[in-house]
Amino acid sequence: MCKLRFEEARLKRSIKLVYIAALFLAFFAAGYCADAPQAALKEASLITEVLPWGETVTAVRLEYSEELYSGELTALMPTQTSDSSLIKYRVFADRSITSAYVNNSGKKDEVAVYGKYVFLNFGIQNMDPNTYRSQVTFTQGTKNRPRLGGLVVSQTNLITTRAGHVIAPVTVSTSREICVGVDDYTTFTYKNEATGHSLNYHLFIPKGYEAKAASLKNLPLVVHYPSGDFNYSDWTGKYRGALFSHHDALYFSDDDAQAAHPAFVVTVGGPADLNWTGAAYADSEMQQNYVKIIQKILSDYNVDRSRVYAVSLAAGSLPMWNTILANPGLFAAQISTSYDTYGAYKGQKIGEEKFAALLKALPGWFFDGLNDPTTPGIAGTSDTRFKGERLRDIAALMNGQGLSVDAAFGREGELMWNGLARGEKATQLATDQVARAKAEKATHLVTLYIPGTLLINQHWSWDATYSNAGVRDWLFQQVNAKPYAAGKQ
Repeated sequence: MCKLRFEEARLKRSIKLVYIAALFLAFFAAGYCADAPQAALKEASLITEVLPWGETVTAVRLEYSEELYSGELTALMPTQTSDSSLIKYRVFADRSITSAYVNNSGKKDEVAVYGKYVFLNFGIQNMDPNTYRSQVTFTQGTKNRPRLGGLVVSQTNLITTRAGHVIAPVTVSTSREICVGVDDYTTFTYKNEATGHSLNYHLFIPKGYEAKAASLKNLPLVVHYPSGDFNYSDWTGKYRGALFSHHDALYFSDDDAQAAHPAFVVTVGGPADLNWTGAAYADSEMQQNYVKIIQKILSDYNVDRSRVYAVSLAAGSLPMWNTILANPGLFAAQISTSYDTYGAYKGQKIGEEKFAALLKALPGWFFDGLNDPTTPGIAGTSDTRFKGERLRDIAALMNGQGLSVDAAFGREGELMWNGLARGEKATQLATDQVARAKAEKATHLVTLYIPGTLLINQHWSWDATYSNAGVRDWLFQQVNAKPYAAGKQ
């Protein structure tokens, strides 16, 4: 009997010790969990991209503290039918979510199975190019791009992380902007000590080329000449209008373009300078300052001096052409869009002289819509030709003078390009014309777009031009036999 009571007492003591230990472990665990970071939605960011008509909001990026499985972004309805998945997010704005995915890179449109970043892609509000101004981030009237208002985003359902932690529904507001492509450029300021004037320049620096090194292979430099959008200010104070108002410079710095042709890319920005597009090189400090910027880049980075290229957007062609003619040997080749020398230099005789001088200076490719209606009647009141027609005619005139130019027009326009073509179809157009020019031993090319095939209007030839991989291939094949020496003017 005594032995039985002894065993009961020992059992009670054991149970008591286990109970105390359990309480201790529970207390310790509670304290540990209170100190440990909780799985959470950390931040929401607006994503903007520069589409053919300009920069617009295209997505929201959510950053979580832990990886999520892609399958956690949707909730299946009880019916389990093929169309029963509901996304676990809501954006409080007049924007539709067209897709949702995860990744760890933080880059838009890179899709993975697991990731800390969730992207909610938006549909475009209105695909009508004639109303594009209501979709862009900037105001053309005030030439300003303000900081964007935040969007409110809700995670509407429970989400379990890859590690097994549960994140409760939560609502957040976007707290910053990520500008795809534009943010890849570093802004510097050049100051002309003689005049005290400054000019911003935006430089795309390929990865690994941040500093000059003897071990690095020299890369080409693409020098972009913007039109009046260089003076569009933005909330950063950097005057990045040449980057966010059109996509043309970005076509040389995008991932696909850099994979094919690694290169530095530069453009400029600053307060309005009327002499930029309306004067000769000798009369424009901005044109001269840009050359000093180019010279600085040649000195500071691993740039191949024999492969410096000039590309323009519309009225940026005039300062580009002025610079080419005033600085022989600076560029290996040029591409211009939506401009002709008749209109640029305000006269028939001088227009023909300048065009001939350009053809003698370096290889060039000139693009425009056949029915581009800007700057009409430049050769007199009886001149009713559209700008593209004048470009066609001056090419024929140059051929008559022995300066070989291949013009994509033909007898009745059969060689003109479809400005709506993209991808392989567009590349083939370029390949065919380059092959034809080579057979003709023509160093120069003129391309006209079929009326009605350019987005926005018949003046906007730059997107169809610079989005064409074949056009960019031609440019990077041009090499200057006598490389430019920095400091030469």
